[in-house]
Amino acid sequence: MEFGTWLQIAFICILGAVSPGPSLAAVVTNTTRNGQIYGVSTAIGHGIGITLWASATAVGVAEAIVYNSYLLTGVQYLGACLLGFIGVRSLRSGVKMRSNSSYLVQQHIFQGLSEGFMIALLNPKIALFFLAIFSQFIIPDSNWIDISLMGITAGIVDALWYVFVAVAVSIVAVSKFLHEKSIHIARVSGLLLILVSVYLAITTTIKSIN
Repeated sequence: MEFGTWLQIAFICILGAVSPGPSLAAVVTNTTRNGQIYGVSTAIGHGIGITLWASATAVGVAEAIVYNSYLLTGVQYLGACLLGFIGVRSLRSGVKMRSNSSYLVQQHIFQGLSEGFMIALLNPKIALFFLAIFSQFIIPDSNWIDISLMGITAGIVDALWYVFVAVAVSIVAVSKFLHEKSIHIARVSGLLLILVSVYLAITTTIKSIN
């Protein structure tokens, strides 16, 4: 792959990563609710999921999933339920940003990774994004190195952006000015996730009926 082509892919992935959406709300919610480690883990897990989608798109697997209406609908419903679950959990619990025990750190890392990964995996719009983008760069004789580089680039760009978001949010949340407001931030973002999940469920139902 030529360096100029890689730069184009990286730039497009940056634009895709920084665009607001459910993933951003989930990272912010997890960070304000459980702290920087949870947020960063969510970001890294999301980046791994993005890598999987990008790689699957490059080899043609994602296209088969996207154009299978029943499978696509099922994935969309699962994604809506996951976002709703995170939102409800954020509304029902207080902020736990001062927990520093090794057990909680390990638990937060595992849960953050798994939630970030599943949020990306259960969002078919990510596959549609890569189908639209990668179709411009994939040629019949693309080798596994090119395909892997495309997937890894997308994943690293995504993870770095959301790690930045998680760190920035955690710094703000523990500042003297906003520390007492962090629980309200978590609940507002939790409510936003619930609204997003309901919207996704409704639109998925309408599309499946039509």
